[in-house]
Amino acid sequence: MSRGPVSDERPSTVAVTGGSGFLGSHLADRLQAAGVAVRTLDVVPGGPASAGDHRVVDVADEKALAAALVGVDGVVHAAYAPPRLGAARLRAVNVDGTRNLCQSARAVGARRVVVVSSTIVERAPRPHPVSASPLARLEAYRATRLEAEAIALAAAGPDLDVAVARPRTFLGPGRVGAFALVFDLVRRGAAVPVVGDGGNRYQLLDVRDLADALARLAERGSGVYALGATTLGSVADDLTALLEHAATGSRLRPVPRRLVRAGLLVMEKAGLVPLSEWYQEGARGRDSVVDVTRARNDLGWEPTRSSARALIDAYDWYVDEVRRRSAAPTTHPVPRSHRAVLGVVERLLR
Repeated sequence: MSRGPVSDERPSTVAVTGGSGFLGSHLADRLQAAGVAVRTLDVVPGGPASAGDHRVVDVADEKALAAALVGVDGVVHAAYAPPRLGAARLRAVNVDGTRNLCQSARAVGARRVVVVSSTIVERAPRPHPVSASPLARLEAYRATRLEAEAIALAAAGPDLDVAVARPRTFLGPGRVGAFALVFDLVRRGAAVPVVGDGGNRYQLLDVRDLADALARLAERGSGVYALGATTLGSVADDLTALLEHAATGSRLRPVPRRLVRAGLLVMEKAGLVPLSEWYQEGARGRDSVVDVTRARNDLGWEPTRSSARALIDAYDWYVDEVRRRSAAPTTHPVPRSHRAVLGVVERLLR
């Protein structure tokens, strides 16, 4: 028998961990627009402009976290340590931090906790023989996110509702991640590689639609919710929509799946940073899509942007960012490691 929610009322004050980050900033904007007071928590000073109450807190510090949560009645836990960090930090933030948060939320009388997880937890374990390799770090990351989910769901009880969100790859204004590789090729009118015929589907999610889902989860719902765009074509279809929008002269350049699979294997054995899941799933020729029916039914949530639209809006932000940084060059929007991969890709496509 399922337990009824502690409360379906809109919380008056919501704390957002990772509040200075890409997702945290968008979520703070969404909550503030709905009339909810927001308290952002992050290890980085200076929260988003929409959050007047920002506190510098490490979720791994149980005592400081408990003090920072006093007075809130809901928490959205969006802070996490990425795969590039060592195993100790991954466990301290992703596992111990989630445990600290759930214990502190209950101690201060918060009614709801929403944990932002990842669809990476659905992958089968895949240990790598070289413990220091990026692939091994990715597996350690997957394991800590899965453990964090279990900790959060086990913390649910009569006085605390817990929901876990598993979003698909999300992007949008503010961050583009590995898609910077594609966007830079498009911006310069270069050939854009597509694995095989690009006929597989890969579901994306606009960060603003994700923020809307999380804001709804801050009010109601418990258990696990998969989140992703509900309108999407094949990878080739979505990329074509982006190229038509950009109008830079870029064209898709098919790359044989066997060649991409061989390249991925070489990168794995060499301990190099693996390409994004977008290319990995393309190399396998399979769809990567989650069912969002539960979020639709329980939350009344309906994403407003297609996968193609998410790409287009993120690309427009990226181009503006390149122009801004070119005017005052300090950093490049494509990380150095990604630029090295980009150079290899371009040479192969010539």
